[in-house]
Amino acid sequence: MSFLIRQAEIQDSASLLAVYAHYVEHTTVSFETEVPSLGEFSRRVEAVSKEYPFLVCLDGETICAYAYASRHRERAAYRYDVDVSVYVKHGLLGRGVGSALYEALFEALARREAYNAYAGVALPNERSLALHRKFGFQPVGVFHRTGYKFGQWHDVMWLEKRLKEDGIAPGTG
Repeated sequence: MSFLIRQAEIQDSASLLAVYAHYVEHTTVSFETEVPSLGEFSRRVEAVSKEYPFLVCLDGETICAYAYASRHRERAAYRYDVDVSVYVKHGLLGRGVGSALYEALFEALARREAYNAYAGVALPNERSLALHRKFGFQPVGVFHRTGYKFGQWHDVMWLEKRLKEDGIAPGTG
């Protein structure tokens, strides 16, 4: 399978939402309990794209996955940290799509003032944990019973990845 990866555009929102909806409706990968409206999802794509990489993966002309970075926390001292997420169309897992997107995302983040990346993975999810380990993420800790969905509590493991060398001051690396 050969992939084309490019920056997301606002007109991609319906296709992106179609990928995401499966995770909201059928999994604990997302802790949303209702699929957002197209208008709300478009707003999210636009807002994230203004400040961070938001990438889509196409198989032919069809969007089959996406990945993006977003603000980690609101306080100013966190401005060099990002959260990362990747969503692959149901049925295409295990074919290298997530890896291709993460490679492109981390290349884009290397050109920015991003020093640390964080990812939260609802447990159990060995496939997602393996993807993050492949890209050098290390466990930070587990938030126990932090999300309630489908009638039960779920834990979330947080992982981190250093994007730049320790000790390099912002604006110098």
